[in-house]
Parts: sequence; C-alpha cells; structure tokens
Amino acid sequence: MNSVQRSSVYMYDGHVAIRPFLPVDAQPAFEAVRESRVDVAHWLPDLGSTHSISDVSAYIDRQPDAWASDDAYNFAILEHGPGVFLGGCGLTQINRRHGFANMYYWVRSGKTKRGIATGAVRLLARFGLEILALQRIEIVVPLGNTASIRVAEKAGAVREGVLRSRVMLHDVMHDALLFSFVQPDFSA
Repeated sequence: MNSVQRSSVYMYDGHVAIRPFLPVDAQPAFEAVRESRVDVAHWLPDLGSTHSISDVSAYIDRQPDAWASDDAYNFAILEHGPGVFLGGCGLTQINRRHGFANMYYWVRSGKTKRGIATGAVRLLARFGLEILALQRIEIVVPLGNTASIRVAEKAGAVREGVLRSRVMLHDVMHDALLFSFVQPDFSA
C-alpha cells in the first residue's frame, strides 16, 4: 500500500500537467481516444479497443483502487491552466522488491509534436522516483514506434538496448528498445 493521496497530486512544468484521472475526464478522454484511434491502435491495443464512454468511465472508476493497492498510477495529461485533456500516462508493472516500474504515455493526435508527451514523461518520472521512491522507471518501446522513441530520447531517458521479442502486439512478438530513468537522473 502507498501513502500518497491521489487528491494531492498535481504536477506541472508550466506547459503541461499530470494528475490522477477523475470522473469528469470520461467524456474528454473518450473524445481523445476516438480522435486518436487510428494513430495509436497499433501501438496501444488496449486504447484502440475502447469503444464507448462507458469503457472509459469503467477504467477511470478502477483507478482509485489501483492507486491504493500500489498496482498502477495512471494520469490524465492536461494543458496547464485551462485543463484541456491532452492524453494519458502512467506507471504500471510496479515491482517494489526491486524498486522499478514501467511507464507508458500517449497524446491525442491533434496535439502531438508540441512537447506535450516529453513534458508529461519528465513529470511522471519525477513522480515515480521522488514521490513513490522507486529506483528506476523503464520505458519499453517497440522498434517501429518512432514517435515514442523520440519522446523518450527528448525527455532524457537513457537508451539501454534492444530487447528481443519483448512486446506482444496483435498476437505478434516485437523487439523493443529499453529506456530508463534512475534516481541520479533527477538529483540536484
């Protein structure tokens, strides 16, 4: 169990913000998924299978329990200030024994190539390393996903190598690049 209260988490860098998903995010998140389905369905099959607002609402409703049990920390990516919904990101596959988690991220198609994902990735890495006290955040990106590779690189994640047959997408195994952030990456 973790002691970080969901309601107290709002992180921003002056341009982009992340905060835990709230019930009011269901409609804008559904619209963002619908807008982005063609662009992200290959890389994020779970997102591509979101077919209704009730699917999004059910996902959001599960988040407090996932947070409380230390299973996942999923966030809405927002435009800082007006709060426009831009995408989602999260830490999953948390391994407390070895102090690491996996990071994912996506930005709605109409808002890509503006530094939004890069900002969200850095904020989420800080959350994991500083607030959750993890030692390592991993980003596993299928080799063909050039947009996500660029985001990891621009955010300052260290490229560690190619993992053979690491990611299953649409019943096919794919090689992936492994990137990471570790505690010293954010030390003063």
